[in-house]
Amino acid sequence: MGATQASQGDCDGERDSSAGVRYQPLVVVLVAAAAGIVADRYGPAPVFRWWAAAAAALACWFPLWRRGRETPAAVLLLAAVAATAASWHHCCWFLFAEDDLGYYARRDAQPVCVEAIALKSARMIPPPEVDPLRAVPIGERWRVDVELRGIRDRARWKRASGRARLLVEGRLPEDVKAGDRLRVFAQFLLPSPADNPGEFDYARYLRAERQRSVMRTAFTECVSVVPRGHGWSVRRLIERARDHGNRLLQQHLDQRRWPLAASVLLGAREWLDPEQKQAFMETGTVHLLAISGLHVGILAGLLLGALRRAPMPRGWAMLVVAGLSVSYMLLTDARPPVVRATILVLVICLSLWLRRRPLSFNSLSAAALIVLAWSPAELFHTGFQLSFLAVATLMWFGPRWTRSRPDQDPLDRLTADSGGWLVQGARWSGRRLRHLMLASAAIWLVTLPLVMARFHLVVPIAPLLNTLVWLPMTAGLIAGFATMVFGTFAAPLGHVFGRCADASFWCLQSSVEYGQQIPGGHLWVPGPADWWLTGFYGGLTLLAASPRLRPPRRWCLALLAGWTAVGFAASAMRHDNRRLDCTFLSMGHGCAVVLELPSGQTILYDAGRFGAPNKATRSIAGYLWSRGITHLDAVILSHADLDHYSGLPGLLERFSVGVVYVSPVMFDGSSPALLELRESIHRSGVPLREIHRGDRLDSETCHIGVLHPPRSGVLGGDNPNSIVLDVEYLGRRILLPGDLDRPGLQDVLAEQPTHYDVLMAPHHGSRSSNPPGLAEWSTPRWVVVSGTHRWGPGLIETTYQAAGSQVLHTADAGAIRISMTPGGVGVDGFHVGPIHVDPLAKQESDLPLGGERLGRENRE
Repeated sequence: MGATQASQGDCDGERDSSAGVRYQPLVVVLVAAAAGIVADRYGPAPVFRWWAAAAAALACWFPLWRRGRETPAAVLLLAAVAATAASWHHCCWFLFAEDDLGYYARRDAQPVCVEAIALKSARMIPPPEVDPLRAVPIGERWRVDVELRGIRDRARWKRASGRARLLVEGRLPEDVKAGDRLRVFAQFLLPSPADNPGEFDYARYLRAERQRSVMRTAFTECVSVVPRGHGWSVRRLIERARDHGNRLLQQHLDQRRWPLAASVLLGAREWLDPEQKQAFMETGTVHLLAISGLHVGILAGLLLGALRRAPMPRGWAMLVVAGLSVSYMLLTDARPPVVRATILVLVICLSLWLRRRPLSFNSLSAAALIVLAWSPAELFHTGFQLSFLAVATLMWFGPRWTRSRPDQDPLDRLTADSGGWLVQGARWSGRRLRHLMLASAAIWLVTLPLVMARFHLVVPIAPLLNTLVWLPMTAGLIAGFATMVFGTFAAPLGHVFGRCADASFWCLQSSVEYGQQIPGGHLWVPGPADWWLTGFYGGLTLLAASPRLRPPRRWCLALLAGWTAVGFAASAMRHDNRRLDCTFLSMGHGCAVVLELPSGQTILYDAGRFGAPNKATRSIAGYLWSRGITHLDAVILSHADLDHYSGLPGLLERFSVGVVYVSPVMFDGSSPALLELRESIHRSGVPLREIHRGDRLDSETCHIGVLHPPRSGVLGGDNPNSIVLDVEYLGRRILLPGDLDRPGLQDVLAEQPTHYDVLMAPHHGSRSSNPPGLAEWSTPRWVVVSGTHRWGPGLIETTYQAAGSQVLHTADAGAIRISMTPGGVGVDGFHVGPIHVDPLAKQESDLPLGGERLGRENRE
């Protein structure tokens, strides 16, 4: 009888649980709104069409609802929600005022004089550490987000609008605060879009904040305040409180750790060293640097615990907790993770006040809908996706970990509850540690595909490390909050709490740095495609939201294994053993050419650009991962100019490399950059070999010959000694000359003239590369210029076009890919799509070519 009652109770519990899972109306509303936003992003339609669709759906919904036909009525209501969300996204993403200066921004900078309102206080960008691989050292810079109000046209001022990001080299002469009116003389241009497959699109990132232009100035005198904003505005008060908290942390914590404390407590990540950010990234703990549910939860939990013991009515206590949580959200710039966490805190406070239990997934969906109403473009941000995915995972798995076992023997329960306070405390700590480990592992597993796709990282140590750093992280947050509160009113107490916070953040920082050094602790990998992610997370959502459709556990595992196999099979099908792909990446003033041979081998010719070496690394690595490449059979460095090898050290950390080839005179110099390059090759254990004229790097069907330099080199420096490659496949040829210049160029031109289908213009299209002579000697069908418009396109294009060649420029087309197949030659540009396809060529391009590009929209 007792067993029957227990069984009946279990069934009732399961029905209640299933009913609770089914009744989550806001989850369905969120899915509909997200579908509408995605539809408008990839298939935009005018706003009036979306509104007409929403109105038609509502008009059809009402009579169906009155007749009690709930299912079709619900479908129409969700369609109206989707159309409304699509129209709102269209307004935020595509529609701007007629006088928005973003319409006039170009890739090439233009001088402007504007007046604008500072949206936030100026933020300093600390100078990076000295790096011998950086061609031009960078000092202190300042960043200000502004709202444009006017532009000077000769002696007249014209009204203007739009948002922009102002970057100033050097310290600003005045303390710019939110609300100040600025007069700025600067260079006005478009933000940098993604120029290569797999590259981060900075222009889209700024556009999500409705910023479509960037202003740069190298002189601090070009920025002046005319006049200052109101001193008691809400925006300025928030900025003042934020700056005050930052000063207190800087005063009471060690100078090596206060940037970490400012990042964790205030979201001020601009003070954090790039190497520290990379360490958190490579250990799977980067979420600790983003103000999220952990931070808000600890703050709200402390307040709730304190106010419950205070003689205060429940309603007033909940109001205080809600008010302080909202204040903290505003203090940390109201980013999506903290907005989501704050909304959940508000829902919990309301439920506690009403003495009701909230529906967890409904609360999470409400938070997501509010964030999307504020900025629908957040749906496409990885931080938004990871934040809500992690919390949804905790909400799903949490009750299952903490649920008591109904079949546990009463004697075992009594034994577990016995013992002194020390034993009970140890058991309680063990249970909490186990739950924390399970939570960390569950979040890691569920978010792994998305992390692989967006960051190309697998961090096996992340579950364990996140469990270990939880205690110092929590202690640091509590002590850090106390430092900022008591440091304002009682400096000695602030100093005491500051020492505690410093010790906690030292433990956190040391743990992360140690975890970064563990062999195999992090792996760089290509990630799954977006269609695979859609199927994976769509399936998880369906299984979680529909218990009746959920198959047995073994079938769930079989479905997961099958979908994973589909992803691997699709990746393997990319390779065509009858095709040679030669891709000229857009590297600014630099060079990187990827040769994907029919045999499946991959060769990288040069790997650098002027500026930040990590930017060169990211551009090349992003392209390789987008092609599913994890191994480079050979890297060939044409010569010893920094803009041709600065990205290689970073690539050696992310990819396995078979061999690095250099010319016999590559390391004749002893510059710090060359010494760093050689040391990085030595650390990686990759063989370093020399090649010279007459050497061959042939594969099965593709022949690669070295035309230059001779074994002894030539006079004239690095450029004349560039390695020149002759790539031949199916009777078609590609010439890669590096920065070849006189007198080395004359040696090559003295050889028998050869027809080439594709020529990379030497020295980024420099006039000194003898374009007329080289055009006559090689008679190329296409000429690719890898670089900027530094030399001016006129002479180069005129010269090669006069010889019957078509000139392509990576500064305009983005990455340019040449595909050679038995049917002919195909040419594609990342920004412009197919440029040429021979009639018999079967072009199987999987570059995301054409489509919507921010730079193209603004140029139009």
